[in-house]
Amino acid sequence: MGDQPRSDDAEHVEVTIPARAEFVSVVRLTTAAVAARQGLVYDEIEDLKIAVSEACTSLITAGVAAGSALVVRFALGRRALEVSIDGYGPGIVLDAGAPDGNVPLDESRLGVFLMQCLVDEVEARRDVAAGTAGVRLVKRHGG
Repeated sequence: MGDQPRSDDAEHVEVTIPARAEFVSVVRLTTAAVAARQGLVYDEIEDLKIAVSEACTSLITAGVAAGSALVVRFALGRRALEVSIDGYGPGIVLDAGAPDGNVPLDESRLGVFLMQCLVDEVEARRDVAAGTAGVRLVKRHGG
C-alpha cells in the first residue's frame, strides 16, 4: 500500500523492554515522543498510545515466555507511523467474531477491540516454529 512506511523512506526507532506490565509505561512514553515527532495531533497520539499499550498488555497477558522481552519497533513513514511489537509466546487472536446485540461484550477481548477502533490497521502475527508472536499497528496521519 502507498500509505504504509517502506524501509527505504522510513526512519526507525526500537525499544526493548522486559515483558512485564510495569514496563508498558516506557513504551507509552516512547510512543508519545515518536508520534509527536511524526506530526500526529494530540488525539491521534493519545489513540496510538492506548492501542500500543493494549497490544503490549495483550501479548503479556497471552503468555509471553518468562524472562523474555518485548521488542517495539517504530517505522516513521511520510504518511503513516507503523508500530510492531514482538516477543516469544502464543500471541493473540484478532478475529474471534464480533458480539451481536444479544451477546455481552467479552471483557477479555476489550484490548483487541480498542486497538481495532483506535488505529487504521491491526495485524496479529505468529511464527509457531520460532515460538514468536507479535502485533503490527498502523496509524495514518489524519486517519
